[in-house]
Amino acid sequence: MTKNLMLFDKRLKSHHDSNSLINKYISGKKADKEVFEAVLREIPDDRRKAIYVHTPYCDKICSFCNLNRKQIDGSLDSYAQYLADEFDKYGRTEYFKKGIFDVIFFGGGTPTVYKPQQLEIILESIKRNVVLAENYEFTFETTLHNLTEEKLEVMMKYGVNRLSVGIQTFSEAGRKFYNRTYGKEETIEKLKKLKEFFKGDVCVDIIYNFPNQTINEVLEDARIVKKLEISSASFYSLMVHEGSKLSKDIEAEKVKMEEDMKKDYLLYQHFVDEMLRGNQYHILELTKIARNGGDDYKYIKVRNTGGDTFPIGVGAGGSVHGIGVYRMSKEMSFYSQQTDYHERFSKLSGIMQFPVISKEALKDILKEEELKFFRERMKEYEEKGLVKENEESYVLTTDGVFWGNNLSSDVIIYVLEKLFKS
Repeated sequence: MTKNLMLFDKRLKSHHDSNSLINKYISGKKADKEVFEAVLREIPDDRRKAIYVHTPYCDKICSFCNLNRKQIDGSLDSYAQYLADEFDKYGRTEYFKKGIFDVIFFGGGTPTVYKPQQLEIILESIKRNVVLAENYEFTFETTLHNLTEEKLEVMMKYGVNRLSVGIQTFSEAGRKFYNRTYGKEETIEKLKKLKEFFKGDVCVDIIYNFPNQTINEVLEDARIVKKLEISSASFYSLMVHEGSKLSKDIEAEKVKMEEDMKKDYLLYQHFVDEMLRGNQYHILELTKIARNGGDDYKYIKVRNTGGDTFPIGVGAGGSVHGIGVYRMSKEMSFYSQQTDYHERFSKLSGIMQFPVISKEALKDILKEEELKFFRERMKEYEEKGLVKENEESYVLTTDGVFWGNNLSSDVIIYVLEKLFKS
């Protein structure tokens, strides 16, 4: 590992926005509501489709979070009805009438802050307006403290089959740092009961590298996940986001955070090694390890391979037939038109989020000259021990997965530089 520790000045910890890279070379096109609505009047094509529903509310704010959310200070009746009305509105379009959806994903915020009757209003509207694929995925992000059996009954009644639970860590010190509600043992017991009651995949988020976290703590997180037979674990290195409580505490010198690449890697490596030990789990994508035969995470596969993501709710973003959509408020949305380069290089960035990159998929995305430059860069990664090439694909090594977001960003820049400076 030591030889690969300083390959890049800084590790990119999340899926880098490829559009921002492309915009340095190619200007995007403007779009408006009329263009978007014209697309919805047409019979949709056969690309895979997801719906993302955003709930910008939490009943408790995590220390690291700066997402589009706010603490609840009143009833959510009006927002629940707004979401239902949005589904009824779009349900009248050809896009919804003739479209079949592979995925519905409720993110936030915390989408389980709704009362059972509010959930019923939202989910009933989805039932009226959305045709789901036979092998669909229907996810709610959630926390343990606001998830009741009554809510779960409503969710299961309407076909919710996947939960993504924000655990972050089982460590007592870590849970206190992240402002989580329960201690270690209570968290474990609640997860056990949830798995017994819920008829679907139970997945968790783990965030590592909080201040003074030890290797034993990250190993314990992995062992608990495996013992509970969790369907998948998203595994992120802690990021300091501007506007979060954590960033403010750092500025006020209440919390000391130092970038330590070696520690970041050691914690990552120990977690991954422990999760893969015993061959019960596998790396699904750069930040997710899934149980064999468990979570398939269709949502990210649709988003990252050129499918549509239809956004509903304040703060939701997505893309429909190459039209980018961001819901700024109930009354206002921002629209953009992707160029051919934006669409193709976004797909390239997307498929590079997975540990196995299909050569056939690359041929469908890149033109001959672009593919030549891509191969050049991958050859360099292979020499550095980040990638192994075989007849059908490029396979990221463990180090390659660690640096995966850097590789994605770097290869896009490399190819575009070659194209536009030649």
